[in-house]
Amino acid sequence: MTSAVETFRFLEHGSPADPVVVLRSRFWNFNAIGFFDGDEACVVDPGIYPDEIEALRRAVCERAGRLPRRVTHVAVTHSHHDHIRGWMRFPGARIVFPRAGVEKSEAARTRILATKRKIDEQLGVEDEGFRYPEADIVFDERCTFTIGDLTAEMRFLPGHSNCTSVVWIPALRTLCTADYLVSPGLAYCRWEARAFESALATMRGWCESEGVTRILPAHNDPIEGADAVLAAIDLEARTFAFLRDRVRAEITGGRSREGVVREAAAAVARQRGSSGGRRARQDTDNARRILAEEWPEPVSP
Repeated sequence: MTSAVETFRFLEHGSPADPVVVLRSRFWNFNAIGFFDGDEACVVDPGIYPDEIEALRRAVCERAGRLPRRVTHVAVTHSHHDHIRGWMRFPGARIVFPRAGVEKSEAARTRILATKRKIDEQLGVEDEGFRYPEADIVFDERCTFTIGDLTAEMRFLPGHSNCTSVVWIPALRTLCTADYLVSPGLAYCRWEARAFESALATMRGWCESEGVTRILPAHNDPIEGADAVLAAIDLEARTFAFLRDRVRAEITGGRSREGVVREAAAAVARQRGSSGGRRARQDTDNARRILAEEWPEPVSP
């Protein structure tokens, strides 16, 4: 018998009143997302395992007593290996991808695909013939498309990576945030710290001005309610600001580079009230990224 840990599950099943589907993967608490209207559907970063991707397709397409919907668009938010999986499994769909992802260098693409192959081996996934995403719709800042009568918009928001975007569905007041707000209070930067902080501020402005009431991050739990959305963003921003202040203080105190990272990461863990495992690794990684900005290493002549 397959244990609960090894199976996927649906967090949101989709209905005429709320046509959003969220499938929780058995890998990294990844959320594959879909939404539909009329005869059409869209999927966002559509999953990890092949059976999960197929389950998402069925969930957004099949309807009792009627012809199935067509997945007309696949939104790929950024180029990290867990987000680009599945783009090839929706024949005929238009692939929407930010230009910064499309224009990744050959070396960067090679690294991404090598990481995916390594994870595939660990997961026992066979994905022969997989290619880096080939976009039909490429955008710089924003791009709008329709799913039935629903309008969706992808917005470029670098910070977590240099090519991250988010998906906004105005009629549903829903923002799919990719790897932003995956664990509020445990920032998942992975690129440049100042860009990440700027992305949080930009996202807060969007959420406040446009009345976002639901956040669907790419990992962990959805965030429901306008107040909860803003509180989550504020917590993330405060935590990152605290970490930056601690890095500055440790630099002023004369510690070594490694000492700065160690002490700043420990301080943010104490403030949050939890540490160890993934949290400790993430705190350390964030501290290193801030350190690179606050105390750049000298460039060799």
